[in-house]
Amino acid sequence: MNEEKVIIVGAGVAGLSLAIMLAQRNIESVVLESREHFDGPTSGVRISGEGVEILGFMNLEPIGAKTEKVNMRFGSISANFSVHKSNSSAIIVTRQALHEQLMQRALSLGVRMVTNFRVSDVQESADGVQVTSTANDTLRGNLLIGADGVGSTIRQILNSEQESTKMYAGYLGVGIIAADEEMTEMTLHRYPGHEVGVASCGRVNKAAKKNSVFLWTHIQMPEDEARRAGKSSVEAELAARAEQWRPELKTKYNLYVHDAESILAFGPVYNGKPPTRWHSNRIILIGDAAHPYGPGGQGISMALKDARALCEIVEGGFSEKDRNEFQRMRAREARAAGEAAERRNAKAPLLSWWGILAEGTVMKALQIMAPKTLKF
Repeated sequence: MNEEKVIIVGAGVAGLSLAIMLAQRNIESVVLESREHFDGPTSGVRISGEGVEILGFMNLEPIGAKTEKVNMRFGSISANFSVHKSNSSAIIVTRQALHEQLMQRALSLGVRMVTNFRVSDVQESADGVQVTSTANDTLRGNLLIGADGVGSTIRQILNSEQESTKMYAGYLGVGIIAADEEMTEMTLHRYPGHEVGVASCGRVNKAAKKNSVFLWTHIQMPEDEARRAGKSSVEAELAARAEQWRPELKTKYNLYVHDAESILAFGPVYNGKPPTRWHSNRIILIGDAAHPYGPGGQGISMALKDARALCEIVEGGFSEKDRNEFQRMRAREARAAGEAAERRNAKAPLLSWWGILAEGTVMKALQIMAPKTLKF
């Protein structure tokens, strides 16, 4: 049986970032991950300026593509807004590029990784915490951090009285990535029955020689259909939708169609209801395990902020007062962004061009008469 200072369950953004920050302060940790490999199709994500600052604090190399605007297209009507930024610009980056950087940095600092470790049981006592895998491997530590995502096992253990909080969001999330050296600011396109986003995202991974563009959309469907969805059916739906897209967007889509090395990623999207309990004496949740909101809720940025805040608490002694304050402050910020995103995602797309043009007219008037800087 191995004894560790801090056990982190989950090698995602929250878990790896926390491990890195702890290592930078000479606090040892081990990261347990249920997956054995980290391959498969990737997609793009947006990281806020504050999140980018945290990446810099961890001494990660620059990745992704900067984004300082949000452009909106409603047929022939355009509305463009600047994005509020801190000391750093927000970026669009692929999950693979981000994970590569985090993993490389963690390993360079001597963080121990244990893959194929599926948590089956956690026992907490006055002396520490013990975690056991489905293969009956066991580790002991002083603290246990649940950074294991939307379907968190640690969250379920901490909140055993609650039913599963993982819920289908009602749609299939779809992302495509293709090589493209042209810089594209984040642009949101409205069409009858659906919306499409597009933005430059930098290089897909460290080995890539070219920059790329990321295009994303949602396809509304029942959960069982989303689980059965295959590449051919998703591509057929995208091709049908592309028939009505304006040249600006269709050109980007055609990059995917004609690029044999382009990437298509898709899967059912799940939200979750945040748990009542984030922590006990020796266990605490961060990232999507603590606030499992859907796309657009700044999940990556929130995970980075969680890791920074929790690192301070671990270094400071992990007091009950600090744990309570961590939950109060981090839940408030995550809820504000997450619930707003879920309202946007749940809103039915406009079904007619008349409705889209009317919305575009309002947004254009807002841009002209009351210019705003969006904060998200």
